[in-house]
Amino acid sequence: MKIALGLIFVLVGVLLIFGLFTGDTLLNALVNLANFWPIILVLVGMSILASIRGLRWIRYLNTILIVAFVLFVFFWPSPFLAGKKAVSDTVVLESSDSAASIEIQVDLAMSNISLEPLRDEVASSTVAVVDYAVRGSGLKIEQDITQLSQRFIMKPESNVSWLGTSTVVMKLNPAYDYVLKFNGAVMNCNFSLGELRVDELRINGAIVKAIVSMSAAGFTNMKVNAAIINSEIHIPENIRAILKPSAAIKNVKTDLPYTGNEEYVFESVSFDFSSYITLESAIMNLKVLR
Repeated sequence: MKIALGLIFVLVGVLLIFGLFTGDTLLNALVNLANFWPIILVLVGMSILASIRGLRWIRYLNTILIVAFVLFVFFWPSPFLAGKKAVSDTVVLESSDSAASIEIQVDLAMSNISLEPLRDEVASSTVAVVDYAVRGSGLKIEQDITQLSQRFIMKPESNVSWLGTSTVVMKLNPAYDYVLKFNGAVMNCNFSLGELRVDELRINGAIVKAIVSMSAAGFTNMKVNAAIINSEIHIPENIRAILKPSAAIKNVKTDLPYTGNEEYVFESVSFDFSSYITLESAIMNLKVLR
């Protein structure tokens, strides 16, 4: 056991020196542990057996297996070992004639997601252009059309996507009103809402890191729910923002003038509308800027 621990510490030290031990490495390890944790019981059982006289040779086999398991946890899958490369594609979301509001929902376990205005010349019916890269899987798009709204649900076609971090770049047409919902375990978000009309923005996950530039084109109701939130929110000059952060451990930093205590009210000399921002988590680190 001591030999195995020593080899593991040497391995981690080498990885840190060469910059190969990253956040993605840890996320990959957590996913593999969730899927293959019973192997730990096997290794513990072998360690117990190795204490019996006559079976002490098992300790050497157990040491090799422990090191192999640690390597597997941190580095499986790799493109060489798994043969599962990211599937990259571009999809165009089109609206129906009757849709007055557009709802887009993205369900991905681990993802980097960017939002920005669509600036290319496109048909007036184009709601969004989505560039994505998902490990070993394409994105499945389901639609639900009612008299007043049109809903798009985007999710991976296969659970293989759990084995890596997906990347989604969504370009939205400023001509439409949006309801946006993002669900996942770990999300790294960069949302430039600027000239977009986003009536509602919801982010639900275990760990959420987000940089959000609030819309200057209309009211936005933003809600974030996660165990850990690390976010930076930029508020335009022309809006008044009401912030409600709730967390067991909370760190809120801002240079903006505000009133209130549990509810932060960020005033402006003159404003066109108010936006509401609600964040709920166990641990929160938040910076609010203008």
